[in-house]
Amino acid sequence: MKVFIDLKMYNLIFKSYLRKINNKGFTIVELMIVIAIVGILASIAAPSALKWVDREKQNSYIRELISYLELVKKETRRWNGSCSIQTRTFSSNPLDPFTRNKTPVNGFTVTCNGMDKSNKKSIINRVPKIDPRVFQEVNQRIFNFTPKGHLSIPGNQDKLLIIVGGRPDSDSYQKPKCILLEAPIGMINTGIYQNNMRFYSGRFGSRQNSGLRDQTCLKL
Repeated sequence: MKVFIDLKMYNLIFKSYLRKINNKGFTIVELMIVIAIVGILASIAAPSALKWVDREKQNSYIRELISYLELVKKETRRWNGSCSIQTRTFSSNPLDPFTRNKTPVNGFTVTCNGMDKSNKKSIINRVPKIDPRVFQEVNQRIFNFTPKGHLSIPGNQDKLLIIVGGRPDSDSYQKPKCILLEAPIGMINTGIYQNNMRFYSGRFGSRQNSGLRDQTCLKL
């Protein structure tokens, strides 16, 4: 009997405690403090998140470009054909007429010979696209891959240098990443271009820059 009474009293006390908890809420001051803290944390985290997204877009383009160049080397050797790759020049990405957002653009124009139409189409359709927040500069206007899969650069040049950076909304100076190909075997290396360059939204999306120096690309 005593045990039953004790359990009954315990249940009454516990239920009373729960009612007190449920009846207790946040005051307006407490809510304002929480909202202010969340706002401060968001203002700190947002720029870092945007920078991370921009870096990932640059890294993604670099990975796609390296994979594409390896593909062209393999396919020209496989089908005993040749491909000429020309650096595209454009300042701003075009706007989609429906979404009004800027759309990615092919970074190069490619023409291939000595292959059937399906092989040519496959290579041309896989040209990497440059995101509106990414830019590239190339030290050569045109370079070629021969039927042996070798890299050929006009003017007896032996280095092809491509730098990749960002076009953020803010304005800053940073070191872009670089891709270095050595003729004739087309060995690909990546690194950091040691000259600071201006990253800003109005920068050319793609262009030739004969002033780039391969010695400035320090391999990773």
